[in-house]
Amino acid sequence: MSPFLIKKKEGKKMSNRVISIVLKDNQLGSKIKATVKEEREIYVEGKRVPCRIFTASSALHPDFEIIVPNLRNSLRFEGRKEVELREVTLVPSAKRNNIGTASRSLELQIFAKQLLILN
Repeated sequence: MSPFLIKKKEGKKMSNRVISIVLKDNQLGSKIKATVKEEREIYVEGKRVPCRIFTASSALHPDFEIIVPNLRNSLRFEGRKEVELREVTLVPSAKRNNIGTASRSLELQIFAKQLLILN
């Protein structure tokens, strides 16, 4: 059995593709350190929602983004702090490289329902 819970998008004209992967505890690493990157609006289920975006790293993954919808679910802080994430979902995000049209890289984007600051 796979350690991930995978959600697929299905439709008449669209091919089956993974839209999100629910992560279990410690799949990102036990200690996650993050810094606040920006605040902006994103679309969640067709509605514009304000969110806070963090740049983070852990022992298992050296660089990824954490997106927390609704500003009340995360606090703004200065510097780099150790954080804990609740209800974590990985969303695959393919970025086109400047080398050519067929060259793409996957960026690790994490959606979390809540971000808590430790210590």
